Amino acid sequence: MKIDNSGYAAKAVLLVISGALIAFFPQIVNWIFYILGGIIVVSCLFILLTSMGSGDGGLMSSSSLFGIAAGVGVMFLPKLLGIGIAIAGGIVFMIMGIVRLIKALSSSNNNDNRLLSGIVGGVLVAVSILLLINPFSAASAARVTIGIVMIVYGLFNGYVAYEINKRNKFSSGSSPDVIDINDFTVHDDK
Repeated sequence: MKIDNSGYAAKAVLLVISGALIAFFPQIVNWIFYILGGIIVVSCLFILLTSMGSGDGGLMSSSSLFGIAAGVGVMFLPKLLGIGIAIAGGIVFMIMGIVRLIKALSSSNNNDNRLLSGIVGGVLVAVSILLLINPFSAASAARVTIGIVMIVYGLFNGYVAYEINKRNKFSSGSSPDVIDINDFTVHDDK
């Protein structure tokens, strides 16, 4: 029986393209957000201007102003997300590092666990300081890492689609999709 591999092939293409855009061409992603935000701002400005002359100004004006603010927010969303993720990661790593350092200093652990916990805690605190001091570089490194992971996952899906296609070609040559059961009988004695 043949297996449909179109889903794997589509995922492979989409993941490789989007991973390459995210990792190596971030300005294209930023421009997409700028265009979407600009469309929202322009349409809300148009609604605001037309509502002033129609007499329905109260509700339409406030919703248009909210839409304009949302459009500006969409324009700056990639920058805010990048900084926010780096800062949140820095805070989480700082907390994890401090907890590890406290465990290292507690007297309930043996010397091997204390040393390992202290080293891991120190590394986590150092990474958190780097993330909090320079969130832009950390966001850029995270973006490239996520893009590369997406590309690898897309290539894996492409390989799965290739193997399914190879299996389908092999199975279609050796056995048909429909099994002929005319020559098979079932006995009623059991």
